[in-house]
Amino acid sequence: AIALLVLFLGRWIFAITNGYFASFVQRDSSVEQAAVNMTGLTFSEDEQTLLTPLQIEWDLFEASRLCDEVTVTASDGALLHGYLYNEYSDVTLVVLPRFNLDGTADFLPGPRLNELTGCNLLMIDPRAHGASGGEYFGFGFLEQYDLECWLTWANETLGKQSFILWGEGSGANTILFAAVNGLLSDQTVLAVAESPYPSLHEIAFTNIWKWYQLPAVPFLYPIEWKLALSDAGYRVEDTDLISAMNGSQSNLPVIFLQSADDDYIIPEWTQAVYDSYPGPKELVSGGAGHGTVYAECQEKIDGLLTSMPRSLEEGE
Repeated sequence: AIALLVLFLGRWIFAITNGYFASFVQRDSSVEQAAVNMTGLTFSEDEQTLLTPLQIEWDLFEASRLCDEVTVTASDGALLHGYLYNEYSDVTLVVLPRFNLDGTADFLPGPRLNELTGCNLLMIDPRAHGASGGEYFGFGFLEQYDLECWLTWANETLGKQSFILWGEGSGANTILFAAVNGLLSDQTVLAVAESPYPSLHEIAFTNIWKWYQLPAVPFLYPIEWKLALSDAGYRVEDTDLISAMNGSQSNLPVIFLQSADDDYIIPEWTQAVYDSYPGPKELVSGGAGHGTVYAECQEKIDGLLTSMPRSLEEGE
């Protein structure tokens, strides 16, 4: 009986390990079913009402402009894909979405940011998302090098640019990894980091239970072991953003957005990242669930955006 129990548990752990790895790291077809369990991403009726004016503005913006599909080759050879709204500006806003979203996702702050800065809008398909290549998703660690490639591409294609970066979830982690690891040039003058989190270990430890009603132990450690043995190009330790920030330097001003009642990226995680970031920073906390801070705190965020440098010359 004990042997059968051990065999059963071993096969169960093996199945969970492979399933989680396939869905969240390799992003194979099973990710769609896995995404059904991702709580905290559905807007309530009140939140939807709050977002409606921004949604209308975005729909009008999107309908009134041509959008070009663009590509760049990553440092590892993956072909990355994005969408460009070219306003023929010397300022480009680069949007990096959260896990399981791509460049086709609505970017509700876009019209107002375009009004404030006249910026081009470059919306990225992260690797292993949308039309971008790449066999593995990197939770911001691999994508920091992709972001560096996109900024080089924009300078070469659009002329010398000043960059504003806006990332949500893993997109925010991408920006912050790139900032503290010195991958962003002085042409990047400002970033908005919406709901960053400390590490893949932290988010997986919590969400294995929340999403699947399974204890993190023993399931998390075989998943991390499988990642270490894979050819994904990183280990779970590499995704530890707090560790990357320790002892690092960054001059990039960052506005952190923290959803007050976020059940997807809990506020304490964003607070921990904010506290650890070594560069100039502001924290805006508000809204309710995930993705509602800008809708509730638009005036304050717009004020911060306009009070910080918006061009290379101003940044100097």
